[in-house]
Amino acid sequence: MNFLSSRQNSADDAEQQECETGLLYKSPIDLLSSGSLVKICAPMVRYSGLAFRCLVRKYGCDLAFTPMIVANSFIQSVKARDNDFLTNAYDRPLVVQFAASNTEDLTSAAKIIAPYSDGVDLNCGCPQR
Repeated sequence: MNFLSSRQNSADDAEQQECETGLLYKSPIDLLSSGSLVKICAPMVRYSGLAFRCLVRKYGCDLAFTPMIVANSFIQSVKARDNDFLTNAYDRPLVVQFAASNTEDLTSAAKIIAPYSDGVDLNCGCPQR
């Protein structure tokens, strides 16, 4: 699982100023069960990458999603993982959205991403082969 740790450490230093909110984050379940208004940045294809998530967090976003990631490509290739997913220590809470056509791919992708995220979302609106 080292594919993300080296990238995460270098991204942390470079983007700490942009992403740091100064607040301890709550898990998505704690946020949603708090009874308070929760500001969520939904997944947007090609737009909700790390830089955008840092920006919306700066303006008060409580919970952010990644763009949709195709699970079978993600589990088969480190290059695909490096291309599709980037985060840092200040990008929390974070839900990773996957598209998958079978439970095995979704489960494998979720296991890979678990240490770097707070949840997994299955995109059921976009058809997958």
